[in-house]
Amino acid sequence: MKINIKSTWILLCMSILLLASCNDELDTRPLDKFSGDVVWSDAITARAFVNEAYGILGHMIQDDAWSDNMVLNPSQSGASNMVQEKISNENNFGWNIYSDIRKCNLILEKVAESNFSEADKDVMMGEAYFLRAVTNFTAARKFGRIIIVEEVLNPEDDLLLSRTASIKDTYDFIANDLQMAADLLPTQVATGRIGKGAAYALLAEVALHGAAYLDNSADKDAYYQTGKTASENLFALGIYALDSDYKGMFNTFEGGSGSPEIILAQYRLSTNTQMSNTWMQFLVPNFGGDKAAEGVLERWPLDKPLEGWLEKTPPQQLVDAYLVNDADGESKPWNQTSYFQAFVPHVSSVQDAMYKNRDKRFYASIVQDSSMMYTSLLTTRIGGNVHYASNVQQDRHMTKSGYVFRKAIYEAQWLYYNVPTDYHYTILRLGRAYLNYAELLMRIDANANMETAIEYINMTRVEHGGLSPLSTSISIDELWDAYKIERRVDLLQENDRYWSLLRWGKEDNLSVIPELSEIPTAISIGEDGKTFEIIPVPVVAGANDRNFTSRRYLLPLPKSETNENPNINQNPGWE
Repeated sequence: MKINIKSTWILLCMSILLLASCNDELDTRPLDKFSGDVVWSDAITARAFVNEAYGILGHMIQDDAWSDNMVLNPSQSGASNMVQEKISNENNFGWNIYSDIRKCNLILEKVAESNFSEADKDVMMGEAYFLRAVTNFTAARKFGRIIIVEEVLNPEDDLLLSRTASIKDTYDFIANDLQMAADLLPTQVATGRIGKGAAYALLAEVALHGAAYLDNSADKDAYYQTGKTASENLFALGIYALDSDYKGMFNTFEGGSGSPEIILAQYRLSTNTQMSNTWMQFLVPNFGGDKAAEGVLERWPLDKPLEGWLEKTPPQQLVDAYLVNDADGESKPWNQTSYFQAFVPHVSSVQDAMYKNRDKRFYASIVQDSSMMYTSLLTTRIGGNVHYASNVQQDRHMTKSGYVFRKAIYEAQWLYYNVPTDYHYTILRLGRAYLNYAELLMRIDANANMETAIEYINMTRVEHGGLSPLSTSISIDELWDAYKIERRVDLLQENDRYWSLLRWGKEDNLSVIPELSEIPTAISIGEDGKTFEIIPVPVVAGANDRNFTSRRYLLPLPKSETNENPNINQNPGWE
């Protein structure tokens, strides 16, 4: 059931304002330090506290900057240091999660003790279990063994706690919280609220990812079965469906808030959000007026200046993952198609040779040379209006890869940093759940489950991509290759690629993950659009070196934490 998103979030914001104004004490004390007689005596103020805790969902929102899906500007030093593995125990990658854990534990403790209706109790406690699982899971993916806190701690308690004895203990606790959430939460919830479907969807992903870090085969198998069951429970709810408008699901607020596919997303309203507060600001180029080299805007005019602060662009390797529907009806890599075979340099169009009949998600996600964005034709070629050398003031906010991201950009209104805008970030959706299910089936028994796995991969491949379905006659190796391509393009910019590469590397016992060690490439298209070269990314090559060693399967704990707490030890390789 989808309830009007603006009404839902206006009510949510009003409830937080109510909490902030109902008692003078609330004006001077942090939300997680309120006395019980202020917040927990009434379901309305308790609900406002839970609403504020929804900010924890931000842990699940991260772009692909740590992965092989992005070319980075040097200004993105955090991500650049990560991909080059120029990191150490002097960095802090989010170890201290315990203010958010305290919020969840307060909800669980106080609501359980309250005299609220059982229905109110179930919902608020279910949300708290889910949010605690989110907090712990995002930490577990980074650090493996974490400190589990399942009660509200006070200053007089011993705070020098130990990490879990094993990674399995970490994931067992997270999975149990999600099962508790699934048992308590309702099936039908308003848009933006956490429901039973979100608990099942996240449980499946937790089981899939956690299994990769387990050594015991029986434990791994049990996790795969847990994930499989959670997926099937999600599907059995029967309230989600794949969205036929993949572009609209991500690139418009209306599409994102009304999508039958989205299980959970974070929605922001224009009342407190400007374009500079969204991903859009850093994905759109900056060009126009006196920034343009002579003749560029005369040849390639823009309806308005581009006012983004572009810092991240797609590499050629990502573009290569989007298949082409060839003239024979088969979906193939672009350089294996009849269109490319017919290409004659200086005669034929690069547009027809490389970008014709691509996967539908390509056009929804990537801006290539000679394609529309907003209401203007963008050209990434040499001399084009977003080519880095066309900006005489600075090349920083222009594309060096020959591409620009489109996914997650609302094009109905030209971007300007202080313009109010609604916005959303997708966290969980059915297409992701289908791909998780396919992977779980392949881990359980690829041969026995091959036909069903292909069925679920084909669901997104055909509906979202418009590609030809995979044949059941392909080999297991071909199936894995096709699956990994499908996951890459369907879940672009949805906080998946980096973690999936780690998971597959762990499952295959790789000491080096090739994709995280490969330097990104760019396309350089000639001024006439009839020649091209695939080249190392120019200008920003220093920020885009790549290095991966096995120690990065788990990130370092901050040295300050291991110094202060003798009961926690450092992850291997980061001492």
